[in-house]
Amino acid sequence: MKPIRIFINGFGRIGRAIFRIAFDDPVFEIVGINDIYDFEQMRRLLQYDSVYGTYKYPVFQEGDALRIKDQAIPLFCEADPTKLRLEGVDLLLQCTGLFLDRKSNQPYLDNGAETIIISAPASPDIPTYVTDINHKSYRNEPIISASSCSSAAILPILKLTDNLVGVQEGSFSMFHSYTAYQKLLDVKHYSKDIRRARSATQNIQPLQSSAQQEAEKFFPHLKGKLYAKSIRVPVDACTLYDLTLKIAHHTTQEALNQKLQEQMNNFGALGLADPFCVSRDIIGSPCGALLDLSLTQVIGGDLIKIMAWQDNEYGYAYQLLRLVKEIA
Repeated sequence: MKPIRIFINGFGRIGRAIFRIAFDDPVFEIVGINDIYDFEQMRRLLQYDSVYGTYKYPVFQEGDALRIKDQAIPLFCEADPTKLRLEGVDLLLQCTGLFLDRKSNQPYLDNGAETIIISAPASPDIPTYVTDINHKSYRNEPIISASSCSSAAILPILKLTDNLVGVQEGSFSMFHSYTAYQKLLDVKHYSKDIRRARSATQNIQPLQSSAQQEAEKFFPHLKGKLYAKSIRVPVDACTLYDLTLKIAHHTTQEALNQKLQEQMNNFGALGLADPFCVSRDIIGSPCGALLDLSLTQVIGGDLIKIMAWQDNEYGYAYQLLRLVKEIA
C-alpha cells in the first residue's frame, strides 16, 4: 500500500510530537510542514526538546527543507491558507489551534488537500471522531475534528464504564500540566478567565474544560449531568484524570477493577499504569489513558472513582495518528 501523505500545519507541541511518531511509521509519509516561525527554530525545536529529550536522528536544515536520514521534508512559512499549495496531500493535520471551523479550513481543501483533521475541539459544523468511540462511523467528511487530549483519555474510560455499570452522572477533574497558552510570569492575557494571567510555574489554576461538551456529543443520556474542570499544575508534561461517577448497577472495588481489566482490551486507547507511578513515569506513553487501578474507589456501591494517567502530548498524538490509520 502507498503511504498516507500527511502535511503538518502548525509545528508546535502537538505538531512536533506527531512528527516524531509518524516519521518512523511506514504507514505515513510526511510531505510538508508549515508554521509562521523561523526554519532554524523549527529544526532546533525538533532536534532538542526539554520534555522528550534529543531526537534520535540528527536534523539538518537545507534551504527550505529539513533533512533527516535520507529524507528532505519541505518547510513553509505561510500564514495565508490560500497561498499554500497542497496538491498530492492525502491528509492535512491542522495543529495550529486557530482554524476551527469549515470556512477557515476550506482553502486547504481548495488548494489540494483531500482531508483535514483538526487537533482540537472544533465548531459545531465540524464532525468529531475519536478512536474507540465512533471512528467506525466515519462517513468520508473532508474536514473533521479529533477532539482534545482530554477526550482521548476520558471518552474511552466513560464508554467502558458505562458499558459495565451504567453511568448516570459524573464529574471530571483533570490535573493537567501547564501549556504554551499559559504564562511563565504574571502578565496580561487575552482570556476572559484572568487566572490565565498568573504564572503557570508557581500556581495551581482551575480552568474551564471542553471535556463536558465533548462527552455529551457521544453520551446524550448524560447531557446536563456532567461537569469538568481542568486544574493546571506546575509540571511540564502529563495529566492525571479523576472521574467521579454515579452508576446504575451497584458494585464493589474488587469487582469493578476486575471488570475494567477484563474489558479494557476492547479499547486500543487504554492501558494499565504501573502501581505507584507518578507523572514523570508515563512520559512518552502512547496510550490515550493509563488506568491506575490502585486508585479505584467505590463508595456506597453506586459512587465510583476511576483515575488514569496520560501523556497529554504524546498520548494524544498517538491516538490522533491511530484515527488517521482507521479512516484512511
